[in-house]
Amino acid sequence: MKNHRHWAVSGSLVSLCLLWLVPAAGAQQLELGGVATSSTSSAKVAQFEFNAPSAGVLTVVVRSADESDLVLSVSDQDGQPLPEARSDQDLGGNSGAEQLAVTVPRAGAYLVLVEPFGSGDARFKIGASWITFPDLEVPPDPNGSPSNATAVRAGQQPLQESLDGTAGDYWDWFVFTAEQAGTVTVTTRSEDGDLVLEAYEAGEYGEPVERSDQDLQGTSGNEALTLIVSAGQKVYFKVRAWNEGAQIAYRLQVGFMQD
Repeated sequence: MKNHRHWAVSGSLVSLCLLWLVPAAGAQQLELGGVATSSTSSAKVAQFEFNAPSAGVLTVVVRSADESDLVLSVSDQDGQPLPEARSDQDLGGNSGAEQLAVTVPRAGAYLVLVEPFGSGDARFKIGASWITFPDLEVPPDPNGSPSNATAVRAGQQPLQESLDGTAGDYWDWFVFTAEQAGTVTVTTRSEDGDLVLEAYEAGEYGEPVERSDQDLQGTSGNEALTLIVSAGQKVYFKVRAWNEGAQIAYRLQVGFMQD
């Protein structure tokens, strides 16, 4: 059985661990149809803004200019990566060679991030191209992003929810606001498919600070997270399918114990 950890959200610790996710002021404009040279670091990750005129496919290629190990990703305005939009493939055995062809679901602003793997600085070359493909458009998911997260309270009846990757409903976001200091527990239950439950601190949506893929009691849709929170703290939870194209009905419940 996979390990299940209990943790307290620490602002300073999360800030150190997820510094690369904080959007930098004045992101560069992504250049299409050419190759540019830039730099990145663990303290200030290179970010390139792309304004999609419609749905389509964005292709991005990066190559290290100094043999550094690079990671490439494409995120939405909230900073969460798009589906299948993170590359740490080390193509051809080259740790600085990454590329992606990402389906952009609708018009809007997106960010391309190039970060070093680990600490330090890195120089790289980046090229990008765009194909407008309106037929790929997917309607916005009502709770598919942190800014549209469904508010949940402790003790309320279990929420009946579902995912449908075939319709662009890849994941659901929920937000819990702690009125007092204590311990919050979030659980999912499903017999329909394999779920993953993740927790995020407000404003840090690129990488979870905790994750449950335990398949409790041998059921792949049963997950749980327990977190220590302070009064007034917001915690975001994301429920997603292990297979992003899956159709899964599930129940989500929240409990709270005051300190």
